[in-house]
Parts: sequence; structure tokens; C-alpha cells
Amino acid sequence: MLNEEIYNKLSSLTEREHELLKNKNFNHAFKKSINKEFFKDQYISVEKHTRFIKTPKHSHNFIELAYVYNGKMVQKINNKEIILGKGEMVLLNQFIEHEIDMTNQDDIIINFIIKPDFFDNIVSLFDSENIISKFLLTSIYGGTKKGEYIYFHVGNIGSVQNIIESIVEEMYNTHPLKNIRMQFLIGMLITELLMNLDSSDFYSDMNYDNKIVSKVLKYIDENYEEASLKEIAMILKQPNYKISKLLKEFTGKNFRELLIEKRLEKVKKLLKNTDYPISEVIKNAGYENISYFYKLFKKTYNVSLKEYRNS
Repeated sequence: MLNEEIYNKLSSLTEREHELLKNKNFNHAFKKSINKEFFKDQYISVEKHTRFIKTPKHSHNFIELAYVYNGKMVQKINNKEIILGKGEMVLLNQFIEHEIDMTNQDDIIINFIIKPDFFDNIVSLFDSENIISKFLLTSIYGGTKKGEYIYFHVGNIGSVQNIIESIVEEMYNTHPLKNIRMQFLIGMLITELLMNLDSSDFYSDMNYDNKIVSKVLKYIDENYEEASLKEIAMILKQPNYKISKLLKEFTGKNFRELLIEKRLEKVKKLLKNTDYPISEVIKNAGYENISYFYKLFKKTYNVSLKEYRNS
């Protein structure tokens, strides 16, 4: 819960909003604001969305995360209308076209304007346990030139809302570490959102090959115990060689390598977070040949399973 002073600042009218209420023909120089005012040698800019005026259709060279603190927001993204409620947000890449309907006084929306370079630091921290998350983020800031967005239905997820409140409070701080703290908090927010992909919808103009890769990665993530290239090829009605080629092209790894990485990461997590016997941990990861997996783990991490658990 925001303290009263911060809430009042967030709810109060900005200079632009005062002008809009006094003069309906007021031009708040939208194009100028999106091109010049957000970034001042920073990766991130955070500001309250201007109410009482419609935002025309546009695209931009940055990534935008819009959060509905109160009320609602109606966006048309690639001519598809979505209505975001309180606590929800949408992440849009730099290639998408969107417009926003006029909002009213009770509609409080926070815009996070993010340079694509900011995501380099986040993606570099992901391990192979997050192959879907990594693929989504790489698609958003990468060179596909396709419009993509993620709609997060996270209004009831406390961990996300708590981070947002910390960010809003930081918006009105003036201390010298404000920008550093803001980048840290938004990094936490992005990673928390990606931990809740089950509460999101991903939309893309991606081509057919991108969609195949996305489905294969999802299949590996959900079926790593018994996953096989033959099975996913049958599901997708694609030849094995095509799936292998696309995976190599988009991830730099083949199906077997991605599956092994997923299983290894699952074993590492079980070793650290459970008391299951090592043999059971190995079986839970989809391996029947325990001695083979002992050698594989040792070769990959230069440490034995027991040593890793005790480290």
C-alpha cells in the first residue's frame, strides 16, 4: 500500500493534464515527447501516462511496459483491442504499432520506457532452465523486426504488485542513487513477470519458423522427462531434420543439447532444494541409466553429484 503522500502525487493532475482540461484543443506535442524527452543518458524512464487525451497510433525505437495502477486502459495493438484492468500490464517491443484510448481521472497508468540494450543484462543472467523466458526476451529486443507483445494478467500476484509499489515510490525520490535503484527494481520486475508466464499471453507477428521453435522449446520445458525429437516432430507434423535445423539456427543448439541442459538444470535444482536420494533425482530428470548420468554431470560441471549437493 502506497503511503498517502505518494498516492496523492500519483493521483494529482500534471501540468499537461491541467492544460487539457482547460483547453480541449491543447497539443501536448506527443511526437516530441516520445522522441526526445524520455532518455537522458539512461536506460529507463518512468512516468505517469497523460490522461484526458487519446494517444494516436505510433511505433517507437524503445520497449514499453505499461502498468495500470488504477482503473483501466484500452489499447489497440496491431489493430487488436485489449482492455487492461487494475494491476495488469503489457510489454511491447519496438516494432509494434499501438494506440491508446482516452483515459479518465480515475485511470492511473505508469509507463516504463526502456532502451532495448537494458535487456542484454537481464538475458545474460538466465540459465537454460529459462529457455522459454530467454527466447521471449531475445525476440523482443532482437533483430526479428516483428511486432510482439506480452499481456500479463498479474493483478492478483502480490510479488509483482509489491515491486511496482517500490518503483512508484522511487519515482518521487530525489536522492543521487535513484537511477541505479530504479534500474535494479525494474530488472526485478521483469524477472518476476517472467516467473509468472503462466499468467500471460504472448502475441507475435513472428513467421512460421519462429512459431515452430517456440513450440519445441515449450515442449522441452514441459516434457523433459520423456521428450523426444520424434514425438515433437509428429505433433508439429514437421520432419526431424527441419526442427533440428531451426533449433540450431535460433538457439545455437540441437534438440538433444537443449534437452540435456534442461535435465541437468532440473537435477541441480532438486539436489539443492530437496533431500531426495541422488538415484531418485536422476530418474525424476528422465534418466534410467544412473551411471551414465553420473559421468555426464561430472563432465559438464567438473564436480560430482554429491559434491555439488554438499557445496
